[in-house]
Amino acid sequence: MRDRTLILKTIIIIFLLSGLLGFSQEIPHARKIKENFNNKNYQLTLDEIASINSSHIQVDSILYIKAYSQIKLNLLQDAKVTLIQLEQINPNFYEIYFLKGLLFALKEKYVEAIDNFNKVVELNPQHEKAFYNRALAKGLLEDYSNAIKDLDKCLLINPRYAMAYYNRGYWHEISENYSDAITDYKSALALDHNLSEAYLALAYAYSQNGEKTNACETLHKAKEEGVEAANDLIQNFCK
Repeated sequence: MRDRTLILKTIIIIFLLSGLLGFSQEIPHARKIKENFNNKNYQLTLDEIASINSSHIQVDSILYIKAYSQIKLNLLQDAKVTLIQLEQINPNFYEIYFLKGLLFALKEKYVEAIDNFNKVVELNPQHEKAFYNRALAKGLLEDYSNAIKDLDKCLLINPRYAMAYYNRGYWHEISENYSDAITDYKSALALDHNLSEAYLALAYAYSQNGEKTNACETLHKAKEEGVEAANDLIQNFCK
């Protein structure tokens, strides 16, 4: 029904950080930095950081936010420089390993990414994002069973993590476990109705599980939600 390999290669780009490390509100522009970062306005976040005094930038949480925003904007060389600064002022800051893991993942160096995510969860077993991204790296290395186990751990920490359900469903689907894939895709959509990929993935899993009626109902729902790709699929599959 669609090119699943393309989605497999793009999944690793999806690593959202819901929390924000605390830093003193005495820092000029701190509120705007926090707001922009939480709203995923990463360029505005960097612009605000660039406007503050250089001495305030030498705060580990500010440097973390800066490096993370640079990674999200694919400014990987800039992020590496910021990480060097971060290591110099706080070499024991375990989030450094998380950022390094993201950098390696973007470079498709998944073994190195996993090594860094391992260090994060050793130091903080409640770091849902480390489990989430480690799962993506393992899945892209075709270690599907362990990718699923990492997402199990991620969802134990945060059972409302829609993308974790979606990606666990994907690895179940790749493993041809369509019933579990269907359950996870439905859970993802229950938490996030705007997750267009999950509608199409759910329809695909239904079709592979021999449930054409449910597949077509899902595609029509996707069409109602404005998922353009559903139109052609309805025409070709739901006749």
